[in-house]
Amino acid sequence: MPILSGDVKLLAAERLLDTPDGGGRMTGHVVVDGQSNNLFPDISELDRTYGRVSLRKSFVGVLTDSTDSYFGAHAIIADAPGDPRVSVTLFTTKSWTDRRDAAKDRVERYLARGVKWPGQLLERQLTGQRAITLLLKPADALPRVGQALVLVQDEAKPTEIEQYVRVTRITTTEREFTVSEGGGTVKFSAIVATCEISDPLRNDFEGPAPSNRDDVSAKAVVRDTIVANAAVYYGIAPTVAEARMGDLRVQVPSLFGQLVPSAQSETPLVDLNAAGQAVPLLESGSGVLTYTANGQVASGRNLYLGNPLVPGSLRIAGGGYTFTDAAGQLKSGTATIGTVDYARGLVAFKDGTPGYGGDFQVSFRPAGAPTRVADTAAIAIAQENRGYAYTITLSPPPKPGALIVSYMAQGKWYDLRDQGDGAIRGTDSSFGAGTLDYVTGSVILTTGALPDANTAILFAWGSAASYFNRVAAPVEPPTVRHTVAHPGIAPGTLRITWTDGARQRVATDAGHGVITGDGSGTVRYARGELVFRPAVLPAGSADLTIDYEWGPPQEATFAHPLRNADGTVTVRLPQTDIRPNTVELEFNLLIENYQSISGTPAEMQVVQRVDPIKIARDTGGGAFDAAVVGRIDYATGTITFRPDTTVNIPFARYSVQQLGWTVEGNERRPVYRNTFSHWEYKPAGASMPIDDSGYVKVRYRAADAANAATETVTLAQLEVDLTDHYAEAIVPGSVRFGLGGKVYVDRLGSLVTDINANTGAGTQAGAIDYASGRALLTVWQPGAGNVVSMQSLLTELGGQPVDEVTFRVPAAPVRPGSLQIRAVPLTGGQITATANADGTIAAAGMLGTVDYQTGVVRVRFGRFVPAAGREGEIWYSADAVRNGQIFQPLPVLADTLRFNAVAFTYLPLSADVLGLDPVRLPLDGKVPVFRPGDVAVVHHTETTPFPANARAGDTLDVGRVRLSSLRVLDANGKPVSSDLYTGDLDAGTVVLRASPAGLAQPLVAEHRIEDMGLVSDTQINGVLTLTRPLTHDYPARDSRVSSALIIGDLQARAHTLFAQQTWTGEWKDVRIGANTIAQYNETVYPVEVTNRGAIEERWALIFTNTNEFRVIGESVGQIAVGNTATDLAPINPETHAAYFTLRAGGWGAGWAAGNVLRLSTAAANFPVWIARTTLQGPATQTNDAFQIQIRGDIDR
Repeated sequence: MPILSGDVKLLAAERLLDTPDGGGRMTGHVVVDGQSNNLFPDISELDRTYGRVSLRKSFVGVLTDSTDSYFGAHAIIADAPGDPRVSVTLFTTKSWTDRRDAAKDRVERYLARGVKWPGQLLERQLTGQRAITLLLKPADALPRVGQALVLVQDEAKPTEIEQYVRVTRITTTEREFTVSEGGGTVKFSAIVATCEISDPLRNDFEGPAPSNRDDVSAKAVVRDTIVANAAVYYGIAPTVAEARMGDLRVQVPSLFGQLVPSAQSETPLVDLNAAGQAVPLLESGSGVLTYTANGQVASGRNLYLGNPLVPGSLRIAGGGYTFTDAAGQLKSGTATIGTVDYARGLVAFKDGTPGYGGDFQVSFRPAGAPTRVADTAAIAIAQENRGYAYTITLSPPPKPGALIVSYMAQGKWYDLRDQGDGAIRGTDSSFGAGTLDYVTGSVILTTGALPDANTAILFAWGSAASYFNRVAAPVEPPTVRHTVAHPGIAPGTLRITWTDGARQRVATDAGHGVITGDGSGTVRYARGELVFRPAVLPAGSADLTIDYEWGPPQEATFAHPLRNADGTVTVRLPQTDIRPNTVELEFNLLIENYQSISGTPAEMQVVQRVDPIKIARDTGGGAFDAAVVGRIDYATGTITFRPDTTVNIPFARYSVQQLGWTVEGNERRPVYRNTFSHWEYKPAGASMPIDDSGYVKVRYRAADAANAATETVTLAQLEVDLTDHYAEAIVPGSVRFGLGGKVYVDRLGSLVTDINANTGAGTQAGAIDYASGRALLTVWQPGAGNVVSMQSLLTELGGQPVDEVTFRVPAAPVRPGSLQIRAVPLTGGQITATANADGTIAAAGMLGTVDYQTGVVRVRFGRFVPAAGREGEIWYSADAVRNGQIFQPLPVLADTLRFNAVAFTYLPLSADVLGLDPVRLPLDGKVPVFRPGDVAVVHHTETTPFPANARAGDTLDVGRVRLSSLRVLDANGKPVSSDLYTGDLDAGTVVLRASPAGLAQPLVAEHRIEDMGLVSDTQINGVLTLTRPLTHDYPARDSRVSSALIIGDLQARAHTLFAQQTWTGEWKDVRIGANTIAQYNETVYPVEVTNRGAIEERWALIFTNTNEFRVIGESVGQIAVGNTATDLAPINPETHAAYFTLRAGGWGAGWAAGNVLRLSTAAANFPVWIARTTLQGPATQTNDAFQIQIRGDIDR
């Protein structure tokens, strides 16, 4: 007889309780469809206050007296609870006998033990402590806040205990310890780390005494944790968008389901960057760079360009193909064939891209991608300006790829980013869109949802304000720098020789500090310093021979010398007959007042005064170089010079404009900012100070006898000063230059050449100091011309002034009164402010507000002053005057902005409350219920009423065809017996076969359409991609998607029958020891089972004499006795059918006491655990229910 729909049941386990022994084996008690509290009890008021997880075990069972197979069985949650604070998930442990404790352990196995944490658990940690103490070496890693650790005592012993703990705060101190070792004492320093934890310790843990060894024996150790995610969960979610016939995608609100309630907790946030960071793409070359590369353009391959690039500038061309970029995508015509990571200079080809090999041409505009502190702005959202469209002008204008826009809708933040082509998009088109003009800084934004009132739209971006494209600046050829062993070189005596292949190379000193010949350079005679540039690159490790004559140099210092009437200074050396070309004059300078030069107030100047030192050398004819006006009389040793010069100084420039809106009280007001826009170099006068700080120092040689010397220098590296003319730092990743036929790029402080286009691997060719701009080359092409060709170079000046910043605390809401902000003004020192309980921030030099609910903070640096008399200031704007007052900016350095706060976060409750250890679970208590590889069921259920007073013979057309299920319910929502009606799923009709007298009317037909498919991909926004198209239309919100718990084919059977001579007490699926002479004839008399009676069990029939035996199950114990003369059919008391049947005719002769017949039975049922999660909050309805559907196919 085939399996009927009524033969498939959901059966209860032994104990439907949340006690440690809840669950257990299957019973014969059917979980009645529609019956109140058939699995779970009502939810108590205490559960709604604390939150709770209730676990119930049930079994999907096929109750037939045959062994027909229920093919492809699976279970889904077909209908979720109506209360949004109650959720249900399914999982299985695949154990037919486990209890709640075992299921709890499976749930908690999201985290498992990892490697031992460095250091030691310091001495005894007591029960009830909310902190543990670790002893670490100075180089050992500290646990992170939020990290889970596991404490294990007596590991791998019967007395083992463990506890998982989550770190909420860490404090450290360095201490010195003295321990006894080897009959003496040893002192050592160590870090004592006190880790506060979320739950108190439930046991004592015995750590060792302080030791300088990690391998000291200890009862208790601390281990790291790893994500094991042992349990897999299945749930249900509504659709959020309409899905049409033929679609391959459906969208649900989230991929996660709530497994564990979470409660509000406080989390300290310490020393966080208030301004955030941005990565602008700034052009660093002189136009389009074109070169020929060799490699493969093919499916799944990468192409490394060596440098960041300007979006929209890439072109790759080869035989028969041309590719370009657009908004981070690589295009072949209109088809997208890959992606472009502009900041990394990486092209990735998609799978399926046609393959091309050989040479191809690459063109792009090089760029630098500095990580810099972001500029920020905001638009305050009040009730009256809520909408979808917003505009703002950002100054200075953002650079491509560097703008992030954030807004809050329905309590959730959404981020949109500039794609590098002026288009602003989110990860999902529903988040919104916009455009950005890189020239004007104008932003047009359309949000995907109405922003929440009393929040703000935040803008954070990177600009070019602090950066310079220096690719056109002259760069001297690679240089050999050397200081001879004997300073005081005699002019005209220096000779440098080396061998270049078979050719002898020579360079000499012309007698006036200049090196000529087969190379060029300079020599500082007094100091013995050589700067030498070979005309042709020599071989690596070549030997340079340096011959010269020398005499001891002299040095004279003159403290604060007086000026002559004409402003000059005269000093007289202690010796006469000074040797020409050996004099070096040094004096210090004082730069004139910055403010009077630039017109920018001192408190808005970023670069504070750094006074230079001037060094000049004599020309051999009595004059000085380096623009120093003066003369030296070699015969008398008298020097007269003018101690004045001009230097170029960078000054910060600002623009004054409205930048966003803020809310004060109930009024929206414009915000005017003095925005740092760029650097400007201006000439400034500098002269030697006239106070005691002035000095003159002269190094020289008298006309005395010289000594001969020879030195040999092995050429191991060449030096290139890429920023010789500027005191600016290089932006990492922006360097690219050619030398001798090779191209060099920088990577993390190294220079790399000969880069493989497909792998990015190259030859390390030196190092670069980004601060000084000096590069040291260790690999070059010998014999090539010594000329540097710059292709890309971006530099920066440190210090980014801001007078306003808007940001959001990363976790919200924020505890009132906990926000503290500090910064360093341009004038030095530090300013600090703490927000009041009402969210206002007011301190000397700092004003602002914080919205504690959203975490949005807006702060201005400066003070309100009377506007009268300030009209000439660069920060003055008549539009910014309010009630006779104007805001005077006092900018701070952006990279010094730091804040502390205490945020309310939602963490799982204590293990004692939940009956689960939440530390071992995800922090927010949510687990994935939709994953790639899952089977998903998309379904939509409706009800259609019968006519009033329905009677036998009535036919109802539900208005849909190709139904997956159809049933009739009475007016109370209880299912009507299927004997009373006949449904046609294909036609969508139902006919009452018998009178519904006695049923509560009106009757309704509940019908469902569905599609089942394999999930091939999931996205964080809830989009599920299926492997087969939908065959129905599914309206949004009323449709559901359920992930299916796969059971497989359900069919009872007997298997693994064998005999063995003795019973060892071990349950194995292979014989232990020798076989028996006697056998059971399984071929003629197979073991008989039924779907109704068989259980998942291993059986042992242990003979007590030659024909009698005991029947013992691995989990059920002894259930019967039998003999070889009669049939054996022990009854399953839960289903009143035999566990199995052995026929007497199958027993052979020769059985002896102690012999064993082993066999196993497989059940036509499957264990399913159901988790009901109750979140904190009041109930939304009096009666609630959820529906589990058991699904499968039968042999027709």
